[in-house]
Amino acid sequence: MIRTLFSIVLLVLVLTANAQERITHKKQLYKAEDGKLYIQKELPVYLYLSTSDSENTEKVILESEDSKGYTNPLYFDTEGLNTVRTPSKVDTVTKKVVYPISDIIFEIYADSRAPRTKIKGVKSGYRKDDRIYLSGSVKLDFDAYDAHSGVNTIYYSIDGAAFKKFDQPIDLTQEKEYKISYYSIDNVGNAEETNKEVIFIDKSNPRTSIKIEGDKHENVVSGRSTIIIENEETGSGVKGVFYRINENEIKPYKYPLKASWFNEGEYTLSFYAIDHVGNKEDWNTFTFYVDKTPPVLVEEIMGNTFMANGVQYSSGRSKFKITSMDNKAGVKTVHYKVGAGEEHMYEAPFYLKGNSGSLSVKIWAFDNVNNKAEGGSSNQKRDASYVDLTGPVLSQKFEGAFSRDRDTVFIAPKTRIKLTAADKESGTDKITYKINDGNEVKYEDSFTVDQSGLHTVFFTGFDKVGNSNNKEFFFVVDDVSPRINVNFSVEPIGSKTALGNKIDVYPDHLQVFLSATDDLAGLKRIVYKVNNGQLSTYGSAIDIFESGRDYKVYIKATDKLGNIAEENIEISIN
Repeated sequence: MIRTLFSIVLLVLVLTANAQERITHKKQLYKAEDGKLYIQKELPVYLYLSTSDSENTEKVILESEDSKGYTNPLYFDTEGLNTVRTPSKVDTVTKKVVYPISDIIFEIYADSRAPRTKIKGVKSGYRKDDRIYLSGSVKLDFDAYDAHSGVNTIYYSIDGAAFKKFDQPIDLTQEKEYKISYYSIDNVGNAEETNKEVIFIDKSNPRTSIKIEGDKHENVVSGRSTIIIENEETGSGVKGVFYRINENEIKPYKYPLKASWFNEGEYTLSFYAIDHVGNKEDWNTFTFYVDKTPPVLVEEIMGNTFMANGVQYSSGRSKFKITSMDNKAGVKTVHYKVGAGEEHMYEAPFYLKGNSGSLSVKIWAFDNVNNKAEGGSSNQKRDASYVDLTGPVLSQKFEGAFSRDRDTVFIAPKTRIKLTAADKESGTDKITYKINDGNEVKYEDSFTVDQSGLHTVFFTGFDKVGNSNNKEFFFVVDDVSPRINVNFSVEPIGSKTALGNKIDVYPDHLQVFLSATDDLAGLKRIVYKVNNGQLSTYGSAIDIFESGRDYKVYIKATDKLGNIAEENIEISIN
């Protein structure tokens, strides 16, 4: 059995070796169609003399008295043209020497140089690690050149198969690696050294995927996380990865995306990869939410409780309740510690134990992306009662035109300011507020501030058991229109009076440049129209003026709050 197996292996090895062997090519003479005679330069040469061109006529080998040691055979020493000469030309009719005297020359071209062969159509491929990568189906074609006798045949072998004559392009359709061996012979039998090339047909698109390093829960990530676009390509390799956030500009991916770069909120990351031969992946999308907000903790005494003057009193039968909420990722764990005691995981309301006097409770919580919230209650005393520990949650909203520049909000005089207070325990009772150093008033409905400048609103929310929260915010009222600036590319060359108005006259190569400045909310746009034309958004110099005409240019600048400035200019073109 072992001997049989060894014989089979040996047979396979022998067949494989034979399949890759080159064809033996005979060195020879070759007479081209144009009558030129070529000989393989290493072949021996014998010269014969005959008095007739008949095959039956005796031929006598030529011998040299002077160079006997270098003839029969003789060898040509020169690559290319070699000659055999006689002293002079003799007229074949008169048998007399032809004047002027010149040699009879027999031309023989010696050729020892093999052809050169190359694969056609692979320059557009991508070369890496001694491979050429091409996309799609490929027709394998060859091109050969020989300096003297000319190319006779091109031979090729694919993946170690036996060499074949090449007569037409070969289709390479499978996605795989092809090992190509090839060479050429010329018409006198010079054989080129075997060339080898590895061609990889790559039809597959690259693949990309998302990896999150750091805190992640479902599609929610913390501000401390990193988003990595990983790629995989088994063929030519990834040339580039591209991405965009939401519908913004497409950018090349060069380094991981830090969640800290994003404001809190939801985003869609679209991405794809392209390889070195142009295979392009379809767009992938990953929707994620950046959560930088820790949970909200509300602490409450349950039982016989009462709150007076900000001091919390409770009986020994009271329990401490912790309510936790989270805006997005959800609460993962809540922890507490009473006084100097041990830390505990919060699962249900617990009894406050201790002597009469001050008592502190430290609480903290983590959401599912490990944002941490901390809170605590102190000065707990026995034989007291408490209902609601926390005041309302306060917020403000601008209804109408407003603009934000970093931490400053700009609003228009007509923008309304809405105050809200939410209390999930006893409920909201009222809101009071004051503007700047004004009197505190009860909030009834949204209001406006029409005086230009910086303003501060301080407001307080009360729940139905008297707990309160304060909040302060500021904003800038902007009722000032932008300032329009008009610049001319040249100075006027004169002036004239039209319809009682004096207007400047300019040459016909005039260009008008527009700009506007807004000190507060910032400029939104500039539009203009010339004479009775359409309104256009200003983007570059106005240069549509023609000689012999008068022009009226209407200009309007608008800031981000809707404040408008308008201006008309009149000019005449010489």
